[in-house]
Amino acid sequence: MKKILIISFLLGSFAISSQAQFLMKSNTHILRAGDEHYFNLTNNVDPGIAGPYQVWDFSGLESKSKLTSYMYNAYSSDNSIDIPEANTVLEEFETKFYFKTLSDKIEQYGTVTKNNTITKYDKPFIKMVFPFNYGDSYSGNFSGTIEGANNYKANITGTYLLEADAFGTLILPGNITYKNVFRIKTVREEIINNNSCNCATISYKWYSYDIRYPLLTIIQRKSLKGTKTFQTAYYSKAKDNTDQKSKGFTLDSENIKAKIYPNPFMDEFKLDYTIINDSDVRIEVYNNSGKKVSSIQKPNQKAGTYTETMKSDNIGNQLGMFHIRIIAGNDILSKTVIRGD
Repeated sequence: MKKILIISFLLGSFAISSQAQFLMKSNTHILRAGDEHYFNLTNNVDPGIAGPYQVWDFSGLESKSKLTSYMYNAYSSDNSIDIPEANTVLEEFETKFYFKTLSDKIEQYGTVTKNNTITKYDKPFIKMVFPFNYGDSYSGNFSGTIEGANNYKANITGTYLLEADAFGTLILPGNITYKNVFRIKTVREEIINNNSCNCATISYKWYSYDIRYPLLTIIQRKSLKGTKTFQTAYYSKAKDNTDQKSKGFTLDSENIKAKIYPNPFMDEFKLDYTIINDSDVRIEVYNNSGKKVSSIQKPNQKAGTYTETMKSDNIGNQLGMFHIRIIAGNDILSKTVIRGD
């Protein structure tokens, strides 16, 4: 994996300072019956680091085989009677994953393998919440049963966590580049018949504003022996989205305008921002390690222009870059500011 050197940040900071992350919404990223998504399965790699403004260079992935994901109506499935809560099925590797897709979330209610082992959740786990963006997280518990051959039956419980832990630029084989992507990390721990194995399944998925399904998926298993990647796949029909404005996507938020001065700064900087519509406003400041160092809440703020002054008391004394996110309703704008000595 390649890391962006600090000098690259400094030279490019003003070019990217107005970049806004897209907001993942259900109408653009929910599972949709009738769709197919195409992957190249590759050699396994580590997912890289979390945090803002990352560059993930996976251009060296080597394709091994193909995989197609099929989405269809659950009621047309042979096992719909076993998992009646589901309305959508995703099928991969001859395994069917049963989901209930709603306007604000995707819940997984079960799984059926090719040898007809059925996992049913009486308390489902959440696969996705909408809207979702960098810094968001969601967690909870799930429970259910597993039924298999020879009258096998077991109880299953566990916990899950999904978080958007990073955003930046993704480079796929052929140097296909996607800017303004963010990564969702999911951790699912299971206990079968109350026997804890101290293990978990961890998945990383990279999403773009213009592709409904993941651009890249890396899945790992965690055990007492450590964490190891066992599956890596990228979208086989990927194309550059670097010329985003020509494709009808603007990096500037329609509801938010902002500027930071002085930039670079020493002891303090001012943030002038304008919101076009009345909105709940939140201002977050992250240091260059991706740690949130300040958060300001402005509920029910009227449309207009406002100024916030950020001092060392608010953000600490660290030198280098700080990333500011301004969230107004469902719109997000990101800015970058540099502290010098």
